[in-house]
Amino acid sequence: MKSALILLCLALFAVAIYADCDPDGNGQPNCSGTSSTRYRNNWDPTRYWVCQGNTATTVLCDINTGFDPVSSECVSWSTWQWYPPCPA
Repeated sequence: MKSALILLCLALFAVAIYADCDPDGNGQPNCSGTSSTRYRNNWDPTRYWVCQGNTATTVLCDINTGFDPVSSECVSWSTWQWYPPCPA
Protein backbone atom coordinates (compact mmCIF):
# COMPACT_ATOMS: atom_id res chain seq x y z
CA MET A 1 0.00 0.00 0.00
CA LYS A 2 2.84 2.39 0.87
CA SER A 3 4.63 1.70 -2.39
CA ALA A 4 1.45 2.41 -4.37
CA LEU A 5 1.09 5.72 -2.56
CA ILE A 6 4.72 6.60 -3.26
CA LEU A 7 4.32 5.77 -6.95
CA LEU A 8 1.18 7.89 -7.13
CA CYS A 9 2.98 10.83 -5.52
CA LEU A 10 5.90 10.50 -7.95
CA ALA A 11 3.53 10.39 -10.91
CA LEU A 12 1.69 13.49 -9.71
CA PHE A 13 5.00 15.26 -9.17
CA ALA A 14 6.12 14.46 -12.72
CA VAL A 15 2.81 15.68 -14.14
CA ALA A 16 3.08 18.93 -12.16
CA ILE A 17 6.59 19.61 -13.46
CA TYR A 18 5.75 19.04 -17.10
CA ALA A 19 2.27 20.61 -17.00
CA ASP A 20 3.78 24.05 -17.57
CA CYS A 21 5.26 23.03 -20.92
CA ASP A 22 2.96 22.53 -23.88
CA PRO A 23 4.97 21.41 -26.93
CA ASP A 24 2.06 22.36 -29.18
CA GLY A 25 1.64 25.82 -27.65
CA ASN A 26 3.42 29.01 -28.65
CA GLY A 27 5.38 29.24 -25.38
CA GLN A 28 3.75 32.48 -24.19
CA PRO A 29 4.46 32.90 -20.45
CA ASN A 30 1.73 33.88 -18.00
CA CYS A 31 3.85 36.77 -16.60
CA SER A 32 2.49 36.44 -13.06
CA GLY A 33 5.87 37.31 -11.52
CA THR A 34 8.24 40.19 -12.17
CA SER A 35 10.78 38.69 -14.51
CA SER A 36 12.89 40.11 -17.32
CA THR A 37 13.51 36.63 -18.71
CA ARG A 38 13.26 36.06 -22.44
CA TYR A 39 11.05 33.12 -23.37
CA ARG A 40 11.18 31.11 -26.55
CA ASN A 41 8.34 31.48 -29.05
CA ASN A 42 7.68 27.85 -29.99
CA TRP A 43 5.99 28.77 -33.27
CA ASP A 44 8.41 31.36 -34.66
CA PRO A 45 12.18 31.07 -34.13
CA THR A 46 12.69 34.72 -35.19
CA ARG A 47 10.71 35.94 -32.14
CA TYR A 48 10.78 35.60 -28.38
CA TRP A 49 8.55 36.64 -25.46
CA VAL A 50 9.30 39.24 -22.79
CA CYS A 51 7.06 40.06 -19.82
CA GLN A 52 6.16 43.72 -19.44
CA GLY A 53 4.19 43.91 -16.25
CA ASN A 54 1.58 41.16 -16.41
CA THR A 55 1.54 41.08 -20.22
CA ALA A 56 3.74 38.99 -22.51
CA THR A 57 4.87 40.84 -25.61
CA THR A 58 6.63 39.36 -28.60
CA VAL A 59 9.97 40.77 -29.76
CA LEU A 60 11.41 40.25 -33.24
CA CYS A 61 15.08 39.30 -33.58
CA ASP A 62 17.31 41.26 -35.95
CA ILE A 63 17.30 40.21 -39.58
CA ASN A 64 19.23 36.99 -40.32
CA THR A 65 19.07 35.85 -36.69
CA GLY A 66 16.98 33.42 -34.67
CA PHE A 67 16.28 33.15 -30.96
CA ASP A 68 18.47 30.62 -29.15
CA PRO A 69 16.70 29.37 -26.00
CA VAL A 70 19.96 28.17 -24.44
CA SER A 71 21.70 31.57 -24.47
CA SER A 72 18.43 33.58 -24.48
CA GLU A 73 19.86 35.69 -27.29
CA CYS A 74 19.23 36.15 -30.99
CA VAL A 75 22.07 34.42 -32.82
CA SER A 76 23.16 34.06 -36.43
CA TRP A 77 21.40 31.34 -38.41
CA SER A 78 24.79 29.66 -38.93
CA THR A 79 25.01 29.00 -35.18
CA TRP A 80 21.28 28.67 -34.42
CA GLN A 81 20.15 25.18 -33.45
CA TRP A 82 16.68 23.71 -32.90
CA TYR A 83 15.91 22.41 -29.41
CA PRO A 84 12.76 20.59 -28.28
CA PRO A 85 10.37 23.06 -26.61
CA CYS A 86 9.89 20.87 -23.52
CA PRO A 87 12.62 19.09 -21.56
CA ALA A 88 12.76 15.36 -22.07
